[in-house]
Amino acid sequence: MLRAYLVILGMLMALPAWAGQVVKVGGYEFAPFVEMNAAGKPDGLALRLIEAMNAHQDRFTFQFVPTSPNRRYKDFEAGQFDVILFESPDWGWVERKLPIQPSRVFLDGGEIYITQAKPGRDQGFFAELGDKRMVGILGYHYGFAGFEADPAVLASRFRMALVNDNAASIEMILKERGDVAVVTDAYLKRWLRSRPEARSRLLVSERFDQRYAHHALVRAGGAFTAADMDRLLDAMDKDGTLAGLWRNFGIKD
Repeated sequence: MLRAYLVILGMLMALPAWAGQVVKVGGYEFAPFVEMNAAGKPDGLALRLIEAMNAHQDRFTFQFVPTSPNRRYKDFEAGQFDVILFESPDWGWVERKLPIQPSRVFLDGGEIYITQAKPGRDQGFFAELGDKRMVGILGYHYGFAGFEADPAVLASRFRMALVNDNAASIEMILKERGDVAVVTDAYLKRWLRSRPEARSRLLVSERFDQRYAHHALVRAGGAFTAADMDRLLDAMDKDGTLAGLWRNFGIKD
């Protein structure tokens, strides 16, 4: 009896002093928010934000839980995670009547068009997309197509080639395997920052295909609330943590 007590006591003492109630944070691979590192493990802006959230308080311990774009709603319903970052209530959550509370908007952004830079080609090239060979990412919807996501429809109506990620979309344009690609502006800024020599090879649109207003979506009725998230965001805003993250990922100067 005493031995069992001592074992349990030792286990409790071994827990970090900051360990609070565990809050599981879902995320799916979509650079720069979630991407796999060289070791094949999840990394990216969402993971760095989770680290900052843990460093700024000790009531909760935030843990990353991988999901996928199509599976995230069912995983949320099944209780696999209670928070998801860099999301919008309008991306299927309200439509499915899921019990979420959105935080305040903490990052804006969107998706823009790119094409290969050529003599005489200017912003007018993006004015009419119906005659262009489009490039996008499988499973995502696009403003120019009325937010259609069906691969068969996109291929037949818009001659759209679908690839796995933003990097592949950019490469398709550079190799002239498509005329116009839709890419996430945050990813493109980061990609160009690490490859400045490629800037002259791409023409980037001044208009967006769609704009983002990123929230954290929090399970309604849980121990961790949207108000808690807002307080964390405010604290990280005030001390410059968020600005540092955006700067490190090339999203904002």
